[in-house]
Amino acid sequence: MMLSLPDDEQMALSQGVADFLAGNFPVERLRSTDTRDVERWDELVGLGVIGLSLDEDQGGLGLSVVEEVLVCRELGRTLVSPAIIGAMLAPHVAIRGGQDVLAVSLRSGERRVGLAVGGSDGDARVVDAADGLFLFLTGSELSLVEGAQTSLRCIDETVCLAAAPLPGTVLAGIDAPELAWAAHVMAAAMLCGQLEAIRDMAADYARTRVQFGRPIGAFQAIKHRCTDVAMGADMCWAQVWNAANALHSGAADAEFQAHAAKWLAGDEAIKAARFNIQVHGGMGFTQEVDAQLLLKRAHVLHQLFGNPRLVPARLVEFELET
Repeated sequence: MMLSLPDDEQMALSQGVADFLAGNFPVERLRSTDTRDVERWDELVGLGVIGLSLDEDQGGLGLSVVEEVLVCRELGRTLVSPAIIGAMLAPHVAIRGGQDVLAVSLRSGERRVGLAVGGSDGDARVVDAADGLFLFLTGSELSLVEGAQTSLRCIDETVCLAAAPLPGTVLAGIDAPELAWAAHVMAAAMLCGQLEAIRDMAADYARTRVQFGRPIGAFQAIKHRCTDVAMGADMCWAQVWNAANALHSGAADAEFQAHAAKWLAGDEAIKAARFNIQVHGGMGFTQEVDAQLLLKRAHVLHQLFGNPRLVPARLVEFELET
């Protein structure tokens, strides 16, 4: 499949979202957890993020998963809650499930939906379900579920994690592989945005932190690792872009590309985030430095949609056309 670079309209969309997020959702907001991102979905509705790929007669912009991935990259850069993936996909599930009224309330941000996957104990693990409603994804099936939730401790204190007994009250449910794989690629795109933020943070600090009379970025142990992070970010974005185009075109290997993108971006983001903390030295471990926020969020996203330790073996089992 011949891949093209984002065109001018796509780049303008990406830049517009980036500019809005930089001014309204800076990473520094997460130092205080008084206001959750999910409580500000109406701002992203106004930007067109929720409903981006809905048809225009359904109140959306009529774009595709390719544009969603470009937007998710920017959302990941400023650590917007992973629940945004649920918010972006939920109207599709409601419409296909025959719940048009619910779809309108989801698209408008009136109903705020969290994102959930299965837990090892049989309950759902729900991220940021402010209204008790969440999008549950398992395999190729997506369901909009309401149910009681019990708060859990999360490695990332900036999101709310909860356990929800299943099945709960299912408002709509569909079997839609293309939406399920899109969720993987959207999460991978968010991880790519984080990778780029990590790259920039590490490089900026390496340029300004002076030790032994020289910027630490002049030392091979730092500059070579910074280069590794930059190359990893480019590699992951290439795979995510490939996966998004595979989904959009209905390619036979779309599922493989989606899983590969998600695993690769998660693995690289965690390694890069650990290095970023090391670059910052002892202060890198403190709450006052944003490096720890990037590492914690990378772990959360990497764990979405299944145990990442099992993915490499599963990728090997895919039968690909040659």
